[in-house]
Amino acid sequence: MHVLIIEDEALLAIDLQCFLEELGAETCAHAETEAEAIRLALDRRPDLITADVNLREGTGPAAVRTIRESIGDIPVVYVTGNPGCCGTLDANTHALKKPVLWLKLVEALQSHGLPIVT
Repeated sequence: MHVLIIEDEALLAIDLQCFLEELGAETCAHAETEAEAIRLALDRRPDLITADVNLREGTGPAAVRTIRESIGDIPVVYVTGNPGCCGTLDANTHALKKPVLWLKLVEALQSHGLPIVT
């Protein structure tokens, strides 16, 4: 499983990556801006996206919208201090409030049917 982490807080991005790798993610890419997230997703299609809402440049929801329009519906878990700003949440999208409770992240991943090790 390849995960795209869209997060401009480096420590949280590292925590997410370590946790996702413990759950079975084989590779992770990390983007700090909307443009970088889109470029990384187009370079290698992620199986999952985790995204913050507010980034240094752009927003996570805008990046996710562009990525999905370009390469299809990818499961998304927003990890943000502003879950009300994620836009419309569908069956393939969850929003978790920072600070993230790791059990909630596991539940969100399981609801997507993603192959995780627990």
